[in-house]
Amino acid sequence: MKNIDFSQLIELVRKMVADGICPWTDHQDFDSILSHILQECKELSEAVHEGYSIKEVTSEAGDVLTLVLLLCFKMEFLGMSSLDAIISEALAKIRRRAPHVFDPSKRISYEEARTAWALAKLEEKSEK
Repeated sequence: MKNIDFSQLIELVRKMVADGICPWTDHQDFDSILSHILQECKELSEAVHEGYSIKEVTSEAGDVLTLVLLLCFKMEFLGMSSLDAIISEALAKIRRRAPHVFDPSKRISYEEARTAWALAKLEEKSEK
């Protein structure tokens, strides 16, 4: 992965939201962005399951990624959260639900991983 490309994508989407450089982006709200994400996920699923070319699958995955970033920056722009906070929460959630991935010496089975994830998720819900 070229970090420079990922950084450029993040910065471009941030500018699209914060600097108003894209009229289409300016007209999007949470409902429309979520609708677009769902549509692009369906298109990605179709591309994978219907045997589309790697280029087409990659393009659809890029659409999903771009829209998720757009949603994150809309949240940031409205003062609801920040990309940093969203990333931190995603990492914290993985640490809670799959701590074994942070310790290469700890190997567990698929069933153990699935059970640990489900138990951690239940515990999180009971704490809310």
